[in-house]
This record gives sequence, C-alpha cells and structure tokens, in this order.
Amino acid sequence: MVFNVSRYRSDALLLTRSGITHVELRHLTTRTLIEKVTAFHGALHAATSGDSREQRREAQDILAGVLQWLWDTAAGPVLEVLGHRTTPSAEADWPRVWWVPGGLLGRLPVHAAGYHTDLADAPRRRTVMDRVVSSYTPTVRALRHARQHTPVPDTPAQGLIVAMPTTPGLPGHGRLHHVDAEAELLRKHLPRTVLLREPDPAGPDSPSPSTPTKAAVFDRLPACSIAHFACHGASHPTDPSKSRLLLHDHDSAPLTVASLALIRLDHAQLAYLSACNTAAIDTASLVDEAIHLTSAFQVAGFPHVVGTMWEIDDQTAVTVADAFYTRLRTPDGTIDTSRAAWALNQAVRDLRDGQDLPAKLDRTTVPFLWAAYLHAGA
Repeated sequence: MVFNVSRYRSDALLLTRSGITHVELRHLTTRTLIEKVTAFHGALHAATSGDSREQRREAQDILAGVLQWLWDTAAGPVLEVLGHRTTPSAEADWPRVWWVPGGLLGRLPVHAAGYHTDLADAPRRRTVMDRVVSSYTPTVRALRHARQHTPVPDTPAQGLIVAMPTTPGLPGHGRLHHVDAEAELLRKHLPRTVLLREPDPAGPDSPSPSTPTKAAVFDRLPACSIAHFACHGASHPTDPSKSRLLLHDHDSAPLTVASLALIRLDHAQLAYLSACNTAAIDTASLVDEAIHLTSAFQVAGFPHVVGTMWEIDDQTAVTVADAFYTRLRTPDGTIDTSRAAWALNQAVRDLRDGQDLPAKLDRTTVPFLWAAYLHAGA
C-alpha cells in the first residue's frame, strides 16, 4: 500500500496478487496533513509532560481525533476497497497489509488509525488493527529483499538480549527501572540466549566481556537469530543516519543506522527494539527517505523488526514484550518468528483494551502508550 500525497491530489497505490490499482483520497490534502502531524506530535508531548490530568486528557482527545481523521481520509478507504470490513475471528488467518506511507504521512501511525471508542465486540469495528495485521516497509524493494532473505530456521532460536538498566552519560544514569524484569522474562521465552547487561554505575569503569558495547553487540549479532534491545534510543534531529541505540559506549562508538551496513547477518530473523524513537522520522527535509533504526535493521538483514514511533513507558514495554513472545510460540512450543507481525498486533490490541495496562498509569495516556509499537519487514 503506497501512499502518494501532493498539493495536486492524493492516492493510494494498491499492489495485490491480482494486480495494481489505485484509490483517490480526495480528503487527504497536504495542508490538512501538515496540521494533523503538528497537532499529533504536540499532543504526544503533552501526554507525558502535561501539568494536570485535564491537560493530559485534552492531549488524549487530540490523539484520538487525529487517529479518527487518519481512518476517514486514508486507511479506511483503502481497507474498504480491499474488502477488509470486519474483524477476523481469533482462530482465523488474519489478512496482512504492508504500508509505505511516504512523506509526512510517515510521521503518523497508520497502523493505529481508527475509532478506538467503538465497542470492543463490534463486528465492524472501525480500526486498522481490528481488521488487518499491519507492517511497514520503506520501499516495495525493501519488502522484496526481506522476503527473499528470510532464513528457514533449522535449530532453536539463538537470542541476544542487550539490557541497559542505566546508561553512562545520561542524567540520573538514564535509569530504566524495568529493564531487568524485561531481560529476565526474555530468558524464559528464549532459553538459548546471550545476555549483555550494563553493569552497576558504582562498579569498575573498565567494561567486561558481557558489557553491551558496540563491539560486543556486533561480535554476536551475526550468530543470533533474535536480537532484543532494551535500552534508550535517540533519533538524530538533522541526520537520520546518526540515529542510534544508546549502549555502554554510545559517546565514543555509537551503534548508528549507518553502522549497521557494516555487518553481515546470515541467521537474522527478528530484531525487537524496545527503545524510544526507533522508528521516528524527525527530519522534515528527509521524510521521503524513511531512514531510522527500524528500517535500518530491516535493510541490514532482519526480515522482522519491532520498533517504536516515539517515547515508550518502560513498564509497559515489559508487558508488550511478554505478550509478544508468548504469541510467537506455536502449539508445539517452538518460537516462530514468521508470526511476529500478528503477535505484535494482538499484544497491542490487548494493551489498548486495558487487559494489560499497568495499574500505575493514568488511562488518559493510553493512546500514547499502545500506538507507538509497529512491525516492519516481511
């Protein structure tokens, strides 16, 4: 599904097994899109930094309104033409849609478009995630590459967990209080796992072999099939190739988008980037390029990548990761990474509907919490 938005007209190009068609999107204008993107990202900031519950609730209303507009003008008409008009049953093989938003539309969560106040059991619930399983790809060619380079696993999944409960150089050590819990549950889901964990800030200054440096990660990535990063992420404001995951040595040897091109990943199946802003597009002049950490992991060789479009709550991250890996497991107990897009869709739907919402969180921030997560790749 390739969107083209211009000052002349806007269309969605539909590539299906039966051929190529298009849908004119009469109400999707450049001017309105700019207004909605500005409002949405302003509301994201207010959802976490608002001084009062009222301000946060107002931010929630703005977020919900933009998601509804996105359904009416873009996602809804596309799904209608494709014939995806109802919610599949839990046992059904859910239909898949790959989105190539392009331009400013890539700064909005198309996968989360819809009227999420519709009744949960409504058979025609007007949301993308209740009708299809969504994935993103920067280009159609990148999707083809991901499909052609999806390895067929012949051994149990080998996991790499990179855990940064603290981060050198950040205020307050950049403490993420729930990273250790996330790493522990992953070791239960992925028994064959190597753990790289940031040592206690009060410990020795010299890194050990298990310290998550860029070199240590790159040394282990080629042999692993599943890589899970629980850490901070940083989206570069002017050069997206410099966006990075914040590891132990992020100041001296950053793991950037550009650096991923240097490694060969013959066994790669899934990268889960449990960090903030790993799929954020913050550079207005380069919105057409879709260059961010999530797409970089996909192009580097991971056919499935889970990323985030903005800041995420680290307690919620544990909940989503647990539900995601639970759903990756087949009835015979094996991990099947080809289920990644569906597993994320179901985990996020549960969070949205309040089944897994941490009790400490103000429900007025819920859209901010669940809409950030996306799947990219095959």
